[in-house]
Amino acid sequence: MTFFALLVGACKNDFDVTAPWKEIPVVYAILSPKDTAHYIRVEKAFLDEERSALEVAQIADSLYYPENAIVVYLVRVKTNERLKLNRVDGVKEGITRAEGIFATSPNWLYKLPVSLNDRVRPGEKYRIEVERTDGKPTVTAETNIPGDFRFNSPIPADLPRKMSFQTVSGQFFQWTTDIYGYYFNVDITLRYREEGPDGSVLLRRSIEWKPVKNLTKNANSTIVSTSVSQEQFFKFLADSVPAIAPNRVRYFDLCDIHVEGGGIEILEFLKTSAVAGGLTGAEIVPKYSNISEGYGLFTAKNRITLDGVKIDPKTVEAMQRDPRTGLLGFSL
Repeated sequence: MTFFALLVGACKNDFDVTAPWKEIPVVYAILSPKDTAHYIRVEKAFLDEERSALEVAQIADSLYYPENAIVVYLVRVKTNERLKLNRVDGVKEGITRAEGIFATSPNWLYKLPVSLNDRVRPGEKYRIEVERTDGKPTVTAETNIPGDFRFNSPIPADLPRKMSFQTVSGQFFQWTTDIYGYYFNVDITLRYREEGPDGSVLLRRSIEWKPVKNLTKNANSTIVSTSVSQEQFFKFLADSVPAIAPNRVRYFDLCDIHVEGGGIEILEFLKTSAVAGGLTGAEIVPKYSNISEGYGLFTAKNRITLDGVKIDPKTVEAMQRDPRTGLLGFSL
């Protein structure tokens, strides 16, 4: 599950439909220093005494606070800078809400346009503050932005950088994080081209591979390691790349390795979700939230990319010998 999918999925069924009428703040955000703009979802939930919850959910005015009812700030805790967010329609920003029980338009979000001075900084703590103009307590939450990651394997200084699946054990990946990175995914952008008999390029293709998901680090370490086997690599290629057409040959182009890591709140959210998934209908379902009042998730992530990575020639030789990948037509 990607972080964005986690954020969207968390919005589906968080409320007790048997509770008495009460305004319930709902806040979701995942901050990243790699983003050019930051969006925070602030909504409300309550029950209507005369209409069903499903009917109310389709009315946009029932989901969102009136514009003059709240003011949303992002606070850089280190300096106590308070940055005011603007209310924007996500639909006009190119951010659409998934079809479901909730109204999809407008899709009100609170946006912090990022300048050089406002950029979210890795390794620092941030707090969200939702001030309510009716005198009710301010809704708050804090998170620490994971610091910048550093690749150890493959070695960034190697020229060329290489990724090898020539043996059964496959490729070893390792990177350094800080104390705020807990939960990781590894994605790889694989690229190849097809050439004709005269060497002319007939096709270039890029495919996204997600071999490592939901990896958690040892709590006492800042080093994260994992391996991707030859079996995983060959199976992915066999499932994703068609057999080569006559009079063509394929060559790998340079690839990119991406590591995305999230804060402890994501880890705690997933732990709670896993527990809830194993409960019977007669048990109380736990819900994780780090918001001071109501429900939601305020957390952060960071990302690093190692680009210009070459598939080792011995890997191609191993592919040519394997029945699953031999017909794909990759050459040295």
